[in-house]
Amino acid sequence: MIKIEKIIDIELNRLLQHFQECMDYVTNLEYPIKLHGYGYFLRLALNTLQNDDLEYIKSRLQNNKDLERNEGGYSIENMGDKNPKTALNKIINHLLHNRFKTKKINSLLSSSSTNFSLIADRNDVDFLKSTIRTVKVQILTNQELKKKLKLNEIKNNTIVFYSFNGLKDFDFVYNLQQAVLLVIFEQEAELYEKQLQLYKEKLETEISSNNRFDLCEIKYIPIIEQPIKVNPTLESIITRLDERSGMAYDGYKNESDSLLDELEEQINYKLKFSNGSSVEMESNETVFDDKGNLIKGYKLRVGDKIRIYPKEQLAENLLQIAIESEPEIFGKVETHAKLWLDTLKYLDKKYLTREQLYSELKEKGLRVLPQTVDAYFKGCRKYPMFNRDLKAIIQLSNNEELINQIPYILKSKRLYISTMIALGRGIKQELKQFLKENIIGELLIKRNFTKATLQKFIEEQMPLVIIKDIQTISYEQEQ
Repeated sequence: MIKIEKIIDIELNRLLQHFQECMDYVTNLEYPIKLHGYGYFLRLALNTLQNDDLEYIKSRLQNNKDLERNEGGYSIENMGDKNPKTALNKIINHLLHNRFKTKKINSLLSSSSTNFSLIADRNDVDFLKSTIRTVKVQILTNQELKKKLKLNEIKNNTIVFYSFNGLKDFDFVYNLQQAVLLVIFEQEAELYEKQLQLYKEKLETEISSNNRFDLCEIKYIPIIEQPIKVNPTLESIITRLDERSGMAYDGYKNESDSLLDELEEQINYKLKFSNGSSVEMESNETVFDDKGNLIKGYKLRVGDKIRIYPKEQLAENLLQIAIESEPEIFGKVETHAKLWLDTLKYLDKKYLTREQLYSELKEKGLRVLPQTVDAYFKGCRKYPMFNRDLKAIIQLSNNEELINQIPYILKSKRLYISTMIALGRGIKQELKQFLKENIIGELLIKRNFTKATLQKFIEEQMPLVIIKDIQTISYEQEQ
């Protein structure tokens, strides 16, 4: 049995409707403005329980310049009340000041005599444990839930989710044997209702088939229902989520803020340490504190003692793990990765100098500096840093067949990035487990680590350092 506890707020509905009108406005300009990142911000804002995280989403939205750098040269000052950034900022502020989901979860679970298993984002676990003070509520991550279901350890608990996306969520929730409670916004409930409607239509197609009629001689007359309307911006992001690999989707379900790692616009810091060394990192990256806990870059302060995750050393074979797990999906990722790089090498031979090539690419929309293009030739990146770089390279080839492949190559790039993020975060969780409990996880075992070699790796590659200074840095010159 699936029960939905809808969170309905008239003002939120009004703000969401206005935001969608703004998105429709910029999409239908003579030179449409594409704001894919805004869908990520909205999806994450509706998922988020903690004020600090909502404030961070606001800062990321402010930092995002997709609206300001539009190809049509439109001025945001002239957009008036059709400015989607302003509209989205109002939604986030409304969520920040009212904390609808946090209050609804607390009131429902604290006052009930039912035993619950609340499925929480990994970043919300400690927060929820500090706010929900009843032994009847068991707080689990999505990963922990799946393990307990395999071991039949959930028993008669009602399983509570506070987010819902699309088909992958529906298939999982609908097939659970336990009672399910969805504590979600009205707009998220529409996502569930649409999936339920599609599921019914699929069943009705089978029931009304000629083969079924030949067997039972009873004609089935389908019940016609009005199609469920879903917020278009939300739906576009849900479609992208459903296209993810299994590992990447599980990674998102465990840590929904991983969505932000996929955005091209990032907030970057330069950390200086007391030993004289320094490092650059993105605000959504995590490091380890001196107790082995993971902490986000934007929460770091001068004086903190930290260990830096050595992503270059650990990332080497992560793609191979993905290929072994889902070979059909990642075969295309490899093919498309080779395709754009081969095209770039062909162009390098076509033009007399690298400078001329760079100039031509720049005219096609290239964003990065010449030294970054040089790094592309060396195979330093599986895919170009920015989507516009990839488009510029393919379009400069003037090969119509290749140009038609651009949407599929970009899809492979998203798939690759989301999966690498999930695997990288998975390894961080296993490093945390080792630092706190001296236990080696599955991914690190695949990397052939023993306790002795992992301890040596941490001592040599992840020494404890003290932050002396933090500076926000900008790559505006590459924009």
